[in-house]
Amino acid sequence: MFYKNSFFSLIFSTLIFYALIFSTLTFAETTTAKYKKYSVASGMITYTIDGGGILTEDVNLTINGKSKIRFKDWGMVELIEDEVEEITSGALNNIENINICIKRENNREFDVDFKNKKILERAVSKSRLTRKLTEGLVYSGQKMSIAGYRCNVWEGEGIKICIYEGLPLLVEHKMLEMYYQKKATTVKLDIKDNDEACTIPNFPLQKFSLFKTNIKLKNIQDTEGFSKVIDKISSKMHIYLKDKNISEENLTKKQKNVWLEKIGYSTYTKQKALLPKMLLGMQKTRECLAQAQNWIDANECLESMVDLKRQFTKDKERNIASWKERDRGKVLDVLDDKIINLKSKMPCIRSSKNLTDLSSCMK
Repeated sequence: MFYKNSFFSLIFSTLIFYALIFSTLTFAETTTAKYKKYSVASGMITYTIDGGGILTEDVNLTINGKSKIRFKDWGMVELIEDEVEEITSGALNNIENINICIKRENNREFDVDFKNKKILERAVSKSRLTRKLTEGLVYSGQKMSIAGYRCNVWEGEGIKICIYEGLPLLVEHKMLEMYYQKKATTVKLDIKDNDEACTIPNFPLQKFSLFKTNIKLKNIQDTEGFSKVIDKISSKMHIYLKDKNISEENLTKKQKNVWLEKIGYSTYTKQKALLPKMLLGMQKTRECLAQAQNWIDANECLESMVDLKRQFTKDKERNIASWKERDRGKVLDVLDDKIINLKSKMPCIRSSKNLTDLSSCMK
């Protein structure tokens, strides 16, 4: 009897094991068969991106860029490409160029890490895969005409989305003094497209489990740009407003600044790290220029500062055309003044706790 029971237990366990394996292997297939992300088989949409606003009394943010979505198999295979420039101006100057390339194929997502030249692959949970863009939003009953198509407007706290056949033709975020807009300019549907239209760079692949990926990609997601930041912070702020039973207009100036500081946190951390590097770079350039014998040597001294300055300003780099004694003296005097000025602000920069503190240091 013991052997008989053991035999049946073994068979039952084996059947359960193969059932689990079968269900795992067929997850992508069943999802593909039953779920359609869009109500259109294939297409390509291009967008313009703009936004910005007032981060602090002394710091403004301007956003501009473009985006493209290409998809097939009803959206189960899609490629998302963004090129965005975020410019901080005023007391603090910063230029952030963000390039995003993400391919989603069934239940897999591939994020292109351009800096390290590799592809980060992770599994996408079924709940995330089937999540609708309109989740948590309310259909307003309004329609808009965008890029030649009539789309339905869905709204929520601080957000508006216009959807056509499941496709987002307009995404708008508004929060306090900040806004973000991604609007379709061209829409091509049911196109005959080849596989090359949905490919990513041939970088080495690095795989992550669902749990590890969420941790590993946290910093990457933080650099994805203002759209992700304002979406996340706005959601938290509106939950706070609902809990307190107040409106955005009822927030005090101090309370508004708290939320704006959260939006500007990435700018603050980057600037706080870059400013000491700028000071060190200017000091090394000053030492190099002091020993330069001619204008060729002088321009070589400036090359070390070019990449660093590009992160602060869009002004074109000026070359030194003459290195006579008089010209040499003027250049060194200007650089000395800048070094003294920035050096005097370093204690304030190091002790700053947020973007408002840092911008006050740089006045």
